[in-house]
Amino acid sequence: MRKFFFFLFIFLFILLLFSLFFWLYEAKFFVGRAAVSYQSFSVDNSYVFVTPLRAKANNQEKIRVTVFVLNNQGLGVMGRKVFIGRDQNLMIEEIQALTDNFGKAIFDIAGDKPGEYYLEVKVEDKTLPQKAHLSFY
Repeated sequence: MRKFFFFLFIFLFILLLFSLFFWLYEAKFFVGRAAVSYQSFSVDNSYVFVTPLRAKANNQEKIRVTVFVLNNQGLGVMGRKVFIGRDQNLMIEEIQALTDNFGKAIFDIAGDKPGEYYLEVKVEDKTLPQKAHLSFY
């Protein structure tokens, strides 16, 4: 019976040490998410998503353009105004032109004439190297 209590005591002691180590050392790394940058952004790290790739040219089907504005570390930059180039054949709806904490801006675009369109994307005064490629049929 003494052996049982001895092993139980050793087990509980090791469990207590492990718990203390975890809460004092590891827990501080799980507390929050990465910090959001409010200052500069990288033109080369920012990118544009277009989905779906094609839509009917009936002014009802829309193509969503999502722009991610990121800094040099790949973190989203909040509070940046995003502009999409204009075309007279396209109807551009700004869902969220100002970037959120993930650096995301969203636009919905509908067209009334079939064709391929390449729209320039600007973040404030800087033009992104990637263009939004839209296709309406």
